Amino acid sequence: MEIWLEKNKCTGCGACSNICPKGAIKMVEDDCGFKYPIIDKELCVDCGLCKSTCPIVSKYEPNRLNKPIVYATWSNDAENRYISTSGGMFFELAKYIIEHNGFVVGARYNKDNMVEHYLVNNLIELESLRQSKYLQSDTKNIFKETLNAIKTKKLVLFAGSPCQIAGLLKFLKKEYDNLITVEFICRGVNSPKAYRSWLSEIESLENSKVSKVWFKYKMNGWKASPRCTRVDFINGNYKVYDGNSNKYMNGYLGPNLYIRPSCGNCYFKDLPRQADITLADFWGITKDLDDDKGTSLVLINSLNGQKYFNCIEKNIHFEERNLKEIYDGNTCFKESVKINKKSEKFLKSLSDNNFTKMLNKYSKLYSIKAKLSSLKNKIKKNN
Repeated sequence: MEIWLEKNKCTGCGACSNICPKGAIKMVEDDCGFKYPIIDKELCVDCGLCKSTCPIVSKYEPNRLNKPIVYATWSNDAENRYISTSGGMFFELAKYIIEHNGFVVGARYNKDNMVEHYLVNNLIELESLRQSKYLQSDTKNIFKETLNAIKTKKLVLFAGSPCQIAGLLKFLKKEYDNLITVEFICRGVNSPKAYRSWLSEIESLENSKVSKVWFKYKMNGWKASPRCTRVDFINGNYKVYDGNSNKYMNGYLGPNLYIRPSCGNCYFKDLPRQADITLADFWGITKDLDDDKGTSLVLINSLNGQKYFNCIEKNIHFEERNLKEIYDGNTCFKESVKINKKSEKFLKSLSDNNFTKMLNKYSKLYSIKAKLSSLKNKIKKNN
């Protein structure tokens, strides 16, 4: 049954599926690996809750500060900072919530190394929610689970992409004093199909199943980490894919070959933000705050956000910065990524071909196009 929204606008947040009182909406993966809502017309009672809960149809406007407070930060715990993909701020915030008998919701790898949202209430399980994961997370029924946790009156931290935060807020329909939302500056979410294809190829080459993926591995420092990924295998070995060998990240950073279509026109850029707190790498920060171990950008968007940031002050180094610095070093804070026009063809081709073969084909086309575009711009400037 047709849904209320054009496919290229759907973020796959899952708010509609979570709100449906009849369980008539399932999130189903398409040929490109992205999940979209499918309505079972036999179960649907046409209540309209799905449409009214969609954060794209009508954006929820939470109570946020007119001028967010900006910090450059990092954890004082050197091990936490190294393990984290930036400065360790998510873990510090989440640890505080757990230590005060609360719940934390975030993205983890499941037994198949795919990413899903999950609720935890202890420090051992919290470890699974750490680090960047460069593919779209499956939210499943997590909004319902989050609401149940909120109703216990305990503290709840929910972390996700801006569109997932927007979906949660529309699902909840109001703000709660015991809920703190944390988002990240998002460049765009990648197709699980592309990620599966890459992992499958690696497993075949290494003759072992993957046990852990560690994106933004800091072996060569924080600034080089976006193209450095460590992959552990169940046979006890591990391999680091860095630079040109990191095919998955090279297909994402530059060619934009497997980013969700809706990310090309993101509704949740710039200000005001959806979450109480925004986290990111503080790219472009001044040298006195960059020791190449990871510096986090923290954007405080609400009084609730400031309240919980104050609770971890003794565990972190932080300095207030200028809002302008966000735009200088983090272009995706304001601008949507440009989706590769060959993205759909690339993703569909993975059904019958291996990852490297298709990446070489389509990234080569991208490289030629980029060079021609650069040449045209030079000609224009000279004229």
